[in-house]
Amino acid sequence: MSDFKTVSTKVSRLEFGLVEAYCKRKGISASALIRDLLLNEIEVPVPVNVAGNNKLIYNKERDSFSWFVELDSGELIEILKNVSPTFLNELNEIIASELKVRNNAILKKKSNSIAIPHKLIKRRKK
Repeated sequence: MSDFKTVSTKVSRLEFGLVEAYCKRKGISASALIRDLLLNEIEVPVPVNVAGNNKLIYNKERDSFSWFVELDSGELIEILKNVSPTFLNELNEIIASELKVRNNAILKKKSNSIAIPHKLIKRRKK
């Protein structure tokens, strides 16, 4: 007996054409799209205690990037697929800007400083 089950739905020819065109533009199958939509909708819980690294892969043919997280277990989780360079540049600027706001909030003065839990400092003052 398989651990997987099929979920299906009926759509009009027009809706099917729209789904097919969308999937072609995104470079994904209709099955992958439906699975992602379903899992996002039901918010499948992900274990909190996992470790891994971000991976950004450039696709020369599409001039786009895909963002993955590679877990220490070896599993590769897709975060975003076929992202434009323009989107990544804007995201990079926003992240840099918000990290500056955070650094100001935690009073970070040196580039190699890290955030220290307040409880550690509070203990020392006793």
